[in-house]
Amino acid sequence: MRKPISTLSSQGKTVVYVATDKGIQGLIALADLIREESKEAVKALKAFGLEVAMLTGDNKQTAAYVAKELELDDFFAEVLPEQKANRIKSLQDRGKRVAMVGDGINDAPALVQANIG
Repeated sequence: MRKPISTLSSQGKTVVYVATDKGIQGLIALADLIREESKEAVKALKAFGLEVAMLTGDNKQTAAYVAKELELDDFFAEVLPEQKANRIKSLQDRGKRVAMVGDGINDAPALVQANIG
């Protein structure tokens, strides 16, 4: 059963186990679809010579898959909401000017920390 789980995880899917009192009966793989507009946005930003990175709470395998599909320059995975602003600050400390796009209330501190939010 480890091989299918590893394969599904490497495809950016989250594996949910289906179990009964007799043990694991199956698996369900869940995945967010990468929208075409996301690919276009990344391509447009990179055409301007900008570096594009992803900051996510998702696990490393999922984040690596998405980063590869979107052709991102970098990604930061397994980042807790309270750690996001610190990641932005660390990029700024390295001389980067950071624009951040967020989709939830947990992103608010990072959006405030970014040069553009």
